[in-house]
Amino acid sequence: MMASNVFAQDLTHFKQNKSSVHGSVGATGIFYNSSGITPRKVPFSYILNGNLVVNLKGLVLPFSFTYSDRNKSFRQPFNQFGLSPKYKWITLHLGYRNINFSKYVLGGHTIFGAGIELTPGKFRFGAVYGRLKKNTNQATNINNPLNDTITTFSRKMMSFKIGVGDRNTFFDFIVMRAADDSTSLGPSAKENDNFPATNFVTGINSRFTFAKYIHLELEGAYSIYTADQTSKLVIQAPDIITKIIPLNITSQGYLAVRGLLEYKNRKGLKFALAYRRIDPGYKSMGTYFINNDVENLTFNTGFNAFKRKLSFSGSIGLERNNLKTARNATTKKLIGSAMISYNPVPVFGISFNYSNYSINQQAGRIQIADSVKLYQTNGTLMIMPHFQFVNSKRTISQFISLVYSRMALNDKNPSAGFNNSFTTNNSMITYSLTFMPISLSTNASFNYNKVNMASGNSTNIGGTLGVSKGFLKNKLSLGFSANVTESINDQQTLMVFTPALTFRAKAGKHHSFRLKANIISSNNLTNNNLSSNEQIGDVSYVFSF
Repeated sequence: MMASNVFAQDLTHFKQNKSSVHGSVGATGIFYNSSGITPRKVPFSYILNGNLVVNLKGLVLPFSFTYSDRNKSFRQPFNQFGLSPKYKWITLHLGYRNINFSKYVLGGHTIFGAGIELTPGKFRFGAVYGRLKKNTNQATNINNPLNDTITTFSRKMMSFKIGVGDRNTFFDFIVMRAADDSTSLGPSAKENDNFPATNFVTGINSRFTFAKYIHLELEGAYSIYTADQTSKLVIQAPDIITKIIPLNITSQGYLAVRGLLEYKNRKGLKFALAYRRIDPGYKSMGTYFINNDVENLTFNTGFNAFKRKLSFSGSIGLERNNLKTARNATTKKLIGSAMISYNPVPVFGISFNYSNYSINQQAGRIQIADSVKLYQTNGTLMIMPHFQFVNSKRTISQFISLVYSRMALNDKNPSAGFNNSFTTNNSMITYSLTFMPISLSTNASFNYNKVNMASGNSTNIGGTLGVSKGFLKNKLSLGFSANVTESINDQQTLMVFTPALTFRAKAGKHHSFRLKANIISSNNLTNNNLSSNEQIGDVSYVFSF
């Protein structure tokens, strides 16, 4: 479990002569047992977590931590602690934090370290230093043997942000440098083709607002990534660059840019033009993953009508890859979607969703044979009417929804397209009934799914029943649900039964308990030797103060 997105609670509206402490701590025990299959979890594990906010006469210190016994088998630390105190325009980050400067430079990656953000007036400044990864040697994990062959260098980083503006209009310049510690692993790392890397990224992130309803977003970054900092095959570059990051034969430069021009008024009318281009191989150590080798241009629009009873949104765009013609083929996509929602009266509403994706592969460095050429269209249609009834005293509520969806993949390859094409039809009806004065809710649903393809057809038919009841002014609640699904294909027939029981209790203002247990019983009607059974349960307690 990674730390959640960073937030710093600003409580400067508290009176300066008052202090307070509030938060919560919790513990969860997870039990697991199985028969007929290889266990997917350990028999018992536990998680401890907590949140604490201390207000010292206006200085706010929010803390959070997570601890689990499963850290013994995790490649990266599961046990985490961090806080982000804030006072007026000063925010500190300490411990495990997620700090977002830019999605292409530093965004979404968990950091163990320290940072600061300053926003006096229109000035915007941020700095952070810490560890992105902890070094790991070859270790045994009984649940995932692949971990036995994984080694990771210790990786540290520093990043700065300087800018001007506010939340709606701003311009930021961001710099990040990160590097693996080549001494954090032994000589065996190179034997496993694991080399210490270095990364230097510069970028901008901006937003400008014009005439209230028009805004422009521009974001971009250039990443210099050296895959092996120990390589002796250096390349020539200006001293100002080589002093920041070592450049050698393994160094590469990548560009990522994004732009959005949008008009949106208070009545819901919207027009937007978006552009994105990510170089092949683009990566930053400050992010976990960025989809690269892609360029797209998209037009979006939307509006409301009839006093917002009718709404429409839609988009159409073009996308391609092979931006540097390094692939054997170039794939182009035409992407379109539309959504219409109509709610004429309180008891009835209906929505329609349609999307279409067309993929056409063209020759790149070599000519593409017809037998392997990719040329497909993928269309999806979804219709969702719903009804809601509430009695005059607003004590009984009923809700009915119907969903029909159809997806069709049409492979136009003249050699193998017939074998790859398929259609999926899915229908579902759901009904719920709630008696509000006695806190009683019931629900039922039925689902039918069928997939047709050249290699064979499959059908899934199932239903769910559920009931929940609150007691003692909802201080106690008990819920039960059960699902039965029959899956039929040309090879076998499976009957899966999954009952679940949930119990919740509150004692006073500070204590809450939860008990949850469920069974996954998979009965193979074709070959009983392939049947299996799993029991999963968890018990949790939370103390709030």
